[in-house]
Amino acid sequence: MKLLIVGAGEVGRELIKRLQKEWKLIVIDLSEEKLVKIVEVLNSESLNRVKLIQGDGTSKLLLKRVGIESVTAFVACTGDDEVNIEACRLAKEFNVPSIFSVSNSREHDEWYEREGIDYVNKAVATASLLEKQIESGVVSPTNIGLGQGEIIEVTITPMSIVAGYPVGKFTSRRWRIVAIFRGDKLILPKPKTVIKPGDRILIVGDPKILKYIAGLIRSGEPQFPLQFGTEEVVFLERRSDSLLKDAKFFYENTKVSKLSFYSCEDFGKRVVETFKEAKSGEVKVKKLNGCEKEFFEIVRGENFGILIMPPKYSEIPLFFGIKTFPVIVAEETLSPVVIAKGTTPTERILVPVSGSFSSLRALEVGIEISLMTNSELTALYVSLYENDPKIERLREKLAKISSMYKKNINFKVRYGNPVREFSKESEGYNLSIVGCRKGRKTNWFNPYPPFHMVHRSKCTSMLICVGD
Repeated sequence: MKLLIVGAGEVGRELIKRLQKEWKLIVIDLSEEKLVKIVEVLNSESLNRVKLIQGDGTSKLLLKRVGIESVTAFVACTGDDEVNIEACRLAKEFNVPSIFSVSNSREHDEWYEREGIDYVNKAVATASLLEKQIESGVVSPTNIGLGQGEIIEVTITPMSIVAGYPVGKFTSRRWRIVAIFRGDKLILPKPKTVIKPGDRILIVGDPKILKYIAGLIRSGEPQFPLQFGTEEVVFLERRSDSLLKDAKFFYENTKVSKLSFYSCEDFGKRVVETFKEAKSGEVKVKKLNGCEKEFFEIVRGENFGILIMPPKYSEIPLFFGIKTFPVIVAEETLSPVVIAKGTTPTERILVPVSGSFSSLRALEVGIEISLMTNSELTALYVSLYENDPKIERLREKLAKISSMYKKNINFKVRYGNPVREFSKESEGYNLSIVGCRKGRKTNWFNPYPPFHMVHRSKCTSMLICVGD
């Protein structure tokens, strides 16, 4: 995520101090002295992510030169309201998704309101917080609970990916939409409550991923796999070049910030160094004594962004009602589990769809990855017979999803056995993403297709389980 800040005064400096770990920052100010003070608050890891520009933040030419067209958000926080408003007007011209400003005077608040700019009045904000704590002991939402940002409010724009869709579509084990403020009304949403532009939604969840969810909801920028977690976990029973190839691809091309190897045997330090060279982030290695059993105890119940596993597991146990290790891990963690076959990088992604909630959740992940890697995306529906009315319903649904995410989705139909036809189709792809429902039983007489698909895929496959 990239943020452009006009104004390197006290507010700008404090904002940079708080956001430097997760955001790429561009800071513009006329004062060289103020920009020098910014350097003092930066840590060593952030130096390469923060660009300091001495210049006029109301210069259209300068804003274009520093890359305003690629930023996720824009903040004007100089001590001059006329400068702030002009800078925000220009940000609007460049279609920046999220624009904010600081108002330095109550007399100027109406300027911001007239321009439709989201703003915070410094004096009012400070007085409001003090009033609540002095008179009633009520603490502002930013300090509720653990005080780590586990409750946030997001304003829905017309371009937001949640606008026009029911709350239930976006509920996860790790975060929930718990309230909607619509005008002067408070709505306690049900799964079918539709979110509208202009709504302010209150989200509760894991502090580690909540800000990324807010960014995804507000701007629509892909955040995979941060809706699941920030860490990539690699299970290495033994050295596997195909597994390491896929692990490196996801590490380099997604938003994970940590990487952990769990290995059943020692492997070269050079492998770890290769990953460290590929991306700045924490990389650690742990040797397992109990192999699969110990690995399962480590990951169960935890929040991980993505788990990478070897392709050695056969689907045969599924015919006897016994779930395979990748399926067990996917159900326990509710995190994406990848069976690595070394077919990345991705140029073509395949997602089997049936209209079920789990298959559409997998499709959303497919959309995110395809946007992040500029890959072609195909949704596959396998029907048992021609003239299936479900085909047109799916086609219409996919068209809406495609429009919402501004991503072209190819729709392909095959006829026959779902698992067999999916397996044939997957041969021409680099990654398949399969959605499943946690807790589903499977056996020879009543097989559950998603469990078989993830194993029978001819390319690297990903299994995403949704809860009950």
